[in-house]
Amino acid sequence: MVWDVLSVCGWPIAGSREEPPKAPRVTLIQEQSGVDGSFLLAMLMTNHLKRSTDNHVLLLAANHSAAHYTAACQKLTFNTASAIQSGHLCIVDVLAELYAGGGRLNGPELLQLISDRLSGEPSKSNTLVIVDDLTFYITMQLTNGENVVIDFVEQLLNTASQDHFVLKVNVSECYERFCTFLVDMADVIVTLEPLPSGSFRELDGILTVHRKQSTYPLMSAVREQSKTLLYKVQDRMVRTYVHGEVGIKNL
Repeated sequence: MVWDVLSVCGWPIAGSREEPPKAPRVTLIQEQSGVDGSFLLAMLMTNHLKRSTDNHVLLLAANHSAAHYTAACQKLTFNTASAIQSGHLCIVDVLAELYAGGGRLNGPELLQLISDRLSGEPSKSNTLVIVDDLTFYITMQLTNGENVVIDFVEQLLNTASQDHFVLKVNVSECYERFCTFLVDMADVIVTLEPLPSGSFRELDGILTVHRKQSTYPLMSAVREQSKTLLYKVQDRMVRTYVHGEVGIKNL
């Protein structure tokens, strides 16, 4: 059985004939050690750009290089070169900026870099902003890093005019307070974790989605029943399974 990952995450699908749901404003991707969530970011990017010629994507990449995401989108049969040339896709390679800075850039300057890039986007309609990975900016702060990034994210979500945000974070006990803050701010939470039984050729990990109850928008703790899928990343698609399917009953 194949479930569409993006529809499970609450995102409208490009080319779907059904009435599209309203895309969540803040999607949080929590990535545990042993899995790589960049495939989901590539799917969100290409889907958003395919949905409308008026849509734009700004990707701030610190966990992987810009070339990594370009290659991932091309595997999904999306022409990133054309999208970049037309201005619909902008990828900021934070690690490349850090290297080019010759050691002159530190935590505050990197956060200012994000702010400067975002300030150039308000005139573009339907912009999806993707930040990968927020914990990187905490490690770049010499002192009080967690509080600095919390303040930055809060200000970003409260003041920015962009329509949608996807925030990716590497889950760790040392960032528990930061992750709790992000969970409170998110409309949809996607958790990626490895298989508890170890590696398995047919599967890459477990994907769990929690959505905020639209009936109680001010109560972040009240969420819809979670959906859990097993997934396998393939070249041009992500294949999903539910627990108990033939061949994977014991996982």
